[in-house]
Amino acid sequence: MQISERETKVLEVLADHYDAEGNCLFFKTIGKLSGIEPDLVRRVTRSLARKGLAEYVRGLFDDEGMVAGSGYCCTRLGKETFDNLVK
Repeated sequence: MQISERETKVLEVLADHYDAEGNCLFFKTIGKLSGIEPDLVRRVTRSLARKGLAEYVRGLFDDEGMVAGSGYCCTRLGKETFDNLVK
């Protein structure tokens, strides 16, 4: 499976926030942490999801406990793939 440079940056952010409980991030947060332009974050993240490396999750909550929308989290395969890339 080929992973582009942008996908690697987004996967790094998602893998850094990976945990068994599914720590998910909004597109805005992924963009800020990865340094990728906001208009590309959605496309890159969805590409990772099609490859099984990220997962779409609805019903995320903000810091105040209010429902704030949806986002993406790293799958176990995504975490393993990223770990293998940095070895």
